[in-house]
Amino acid sequence: LCARHLAVALVNWLATVLATPRPLPRMDFSKGIPPELRTLVVVPTMLTGVQNIEDLAKAMEVRFLANREDHLHFALLTDLQDAREETLPDDEPLLRLAQRRIQELNEKYKGARGDAFFLFHRPRRWNPREGRWMGYERKRGKLEDLNALLRGRSNGHFSRVVGNAGILRQVKYVITLDADTQLPRDAARLLVGAMMHPLNRARYN
Repeated sequence: LCARHLAVALVNWLATVLATPRPLPRMDFSKGIPPELRTLVVVPTMLTGVQNIEDLAKAMEVRFLANREDHLHFALLTDLQDAREETLPDDEPLLRLAQRRIQELNEKYKGARGDAFFLFHRPRRWNPREGRWMGYERKRGKLEDLNALLRGRSNGHFSRVVGNAGILRQVKYVITLDADTQLPRDAARLLVGAMMHPLNRARYN
């Protein structure tokens, strides 16, 4: 265990010494993210318990407070743990708690430009290979379903949507975070500025 920590620290240090960072050019959005670049910060995760939901809601509020923008929104992409059955007795109480926390955040930070917080929840689907009910394709599947929803091609993959999602049809960029990843102060604005710069735009073959 000690050797592993030492090896990781050594590799991280060598990476900073041997690799020369090249800062990406970015647009100056110091006055805020423009409306045509509306952005959604999403956290694909699982609802595993009461404390887990409380932690997710608190982390989302912290990210919001560090990145207060009129055209920046935050969402949880959730499903439930794998199970032998499609639904379990604890499912609905967990969903209601998650829904309540999102609604409370929207009420607490109510603005004129629509809801800032959202919940997109998917039901379990039968996986014949695993022989269990589970979230389809887990993290990647959540993001695929979200992109379909944002592009107006949703096939009802989300069984529960909390927040007025109509405004999300205007979303230009999606920033994906892990549940334990922070979003430092004004980091979303800098990321959008880098994505929008002409030299950084993706080209499709």
